[in-house]
Amino acid sequence: MKTNKSMQKLSLAILLAGVWSAAFADPVVFNVNLSVQTALGNFNAGNGDGVRVLGLNGDWSTGITMVPSAANTNIYTVTNSLTAGTYPNYLFVITPASGSWSWETTAAGGNRWLLVPAGGTNLPVVYFSDNTNLPAGSVSITFEVNMTSAIELGNFTIGSDYVNVFGSFDNWSTTGVLLTNVPGTSNYLGTLDTSSLSLGTAVAYKYAIDGSGGTWEGSVGAGGTQNRAFTVSATATNLPVDYWNNLTNVSTSYNITFTADMTAQTALGTFTPGVDSVYVNGDWNWTGYALALVQSGSNTNLYTNTLSLLTAPGATVNYKYTLDAGLVWENSNVGPGGNRQFRVTGDTNLPANYFNNVADLGPIAISNSGSQTILYWASGTNVNNHIHLQTASSLTGAWSEVAAAEGQSVLTNDFGPGPVFIRLVGP
Repeated sequence: MKTNKSMQKLSLAILLAGVWSAAFADPVVFNVNLSVQTALGNFNAGNGDGVRVLGLNGDWSTGITMVPSAANTNIYTVTNSLTAGTYPNYLFVITPASGSWSWETTAAGGNRWLLVPAGGTNLPVVYFSDNTNLPAGSVSITFEVNMTSAIELGNFTIGSDYVNVFGSFDNWSTTGVLLTNVPGTSNYLGTLDTSSLSLGTAVAYKYAIDGSGGTWEGSVGAGGTQNRAFTVSATATNLPVDYWNNLTNVSTSYNITFTADMTAQTALGTFTPGVDSVYVNGDWNWTGYALALVQSGSNTNLYTNTLSLLTAPGATVNYKYTLDAGLVWENSNVGPGGNRQFRVTGDTNLPANYFNNVADLGPIAISNSGSQTILYWASGTNVNNHIHLQTASSLTGAWSEVAAAEGQSVLTNDFGPGPVFIRLVGP
C-alpha cells in the first residue's frame, strides 16, 4: 500500500510539473524582412533558399524553419513557445538550397535577445543583418512628366523654363531633382537614387516650374490630396508618366463664374466697397492681378466675374480670393490644402464664398456688474468697423439701435426690466 501511495504522489508531482511548465510556455512570434537580401542576390526563395532562427532554447545547430508571411512574402515568420521572464538569445540564418549557411551580423555586432513577457508577444519586423537600405546606386526611381498642358496654357516654354521634382525623399529640399527635356517631346525626365531610403517607404512628391520658388502643381494626389506618391521597392522603377497638374487635354474652354461675399468684411472694417478691390487667383494665374471681380447689381457687398478657363474636363482647380491686387490674401485654411477647389464638369456658376469663410459677425459675450450688463463682441482689426448693436423686446418686434455702439467691441448698459434680445448687424 505504501508503494502505491508513493507512486500516486510521484505521478501527481509529475503532472503538476507538467501543468506548471505549460502555464509558462508563452508564444513569441519572430519576424524578419529579406527584401534587401533578395535585391542584393543573397537570398532567392525561388531557388529554394530558406530562413531559420537559431539560438532559442539553446539550439544553435538546427534552429527553427521560418515561412513567408501571408501579408508580405518578403517577411518570414515563425512562432515558438518560450518561458516568461527568460532572456533568450537568437540570430537569423539564410539556409541556401546548396552551400554554406549565411549568418546575419547585427548592427550591434552580437546576438539578438528579448525578455519574454507573460502571455507572449509578436515581435516587430526586423531586417536581416539590420540592413534596411540598398547600396548607393543599386535602386533608382525615374520620374517623367508631360508638360503639354502648361505649354498650351502659356505657363511653360521649352528651353527657357525648367522642371524640378521635389518630395519627402530629401525632406522637400529646395534642390530636389532637376529634370531634362526628352528631345522632340514635351516630356521631362530625371532619376533619383534611393540609397538613403528604406524599402517600403511611402514617398510624397510633386513637380514645380522654375525651381522651388516658381510655380508648383496644385492638389495632384489621389482623391484630391496634395501630393503624388510612390513606394520604394527593391528594384529600379520607372514611374508612369505624370501630366502637369494631371491635365491630359486642355483644348476645351469653360466659363467659370466666381462670387465673393464681402458683407462680414465690410462690417468688420477690413473692406470698403467702392474703395477696395477684390480679385480671384488660381491655378490659371497666381499673380495678384489674375481676375478682378466687380460689384453685383444692387448688392454692393457681392463681387463677381466670369473666367474663360482653358482646362481639361474633370480637372481639379485651386483658387483663392485676394484684396487690392494681391496685397491681402485669404487665410491658408479656406479649403483643402489651403486653397478653395472645384472640379470642372462644364460651365459653372460657383456658389458665393465669404472672404476667409467669415459669414457672420461672431458671438456676443455677456456678463453683469451690479444692475449693468456688459456686452463683448469681435470688432475686427479696424477700429473704424461698422458693426451695430440692436435690441428688441421680442424676436418678432421692432429692432432699435443702441447708441454709441458702432465701432466698439464692449458696451456697458442698463437695459431695464423685461426680456431683451440683442443682435449684431453690419452697415
